[in-house]
Amino acid sequence: MSEFPTEAPAPSAVSSTWLGRWSNTIGRYQIPILVAGVGLQIAILAVMIATPLRTILSGQSVLLRVVPVDPRDLFRGDYVILSYEFSRVPNEIAVEMASGKLASDTIFVTLEPEQDGRHYRATHFGLSRPAEGIYLRGRIKNRFSIEYGIESFFVQEGVGLEYEKAMRNKSLSAEVVVDSKGNAMLKGLVVDQAL
Repeated sequence: MSEFPTEAPAPSAVSSTWLGRWSNTIGRYQIPILVAGVGLQIAILAVMIATPLRTILSGQSVLLRVVPVDPRDLFRGDYVILSYEFSRVPNEIAVEMASGKLASDTIFVTLEPEQDGRHYRATHFGLSRPAEGIYLRGRIKNRFSIEYGIESFFVQEGVGLEYEKAMRNKSLSAEVVVDSKGNAMLKGLVVDQAL
């Protein structure tokens, strides 16, 4: 025979402790807690997807010229590093940064169509949101560069060399969707054979 008792402790003994009471409470609400946890995770994912999706669905598509970058840093894995003429901090804003007068690192760049009717170019940099027109909202990264969230693009394996060549020939453009708040999403890269 065994020296250990074969009977389980009485339910009243377990439930009288705080751990037992907590366990009983959780047990009763197990399904609602599980549903709330799953619902919270779905809500967080929906918020993460909503802003880019809103930009793509409600934004205006513009074509921006891409400028060459240092070829040693051009490819990192399966994506292309992109730069634009308006990715550099203008002198007047750099002076404000150096003097400590710059209150925010957010910058707005107004875009207007070029003469070809296809591409857009930057016409004005400002620290306040433009009242009208198409504009990009960017963040000043350092004294020299501005980021807009459209600086890298994932490419198919084996296509990168074509984009690198087009970038060096100045025939690569980025198709970007811009919403009414200046948020931008990189939709694709376009190699212009006519240039």
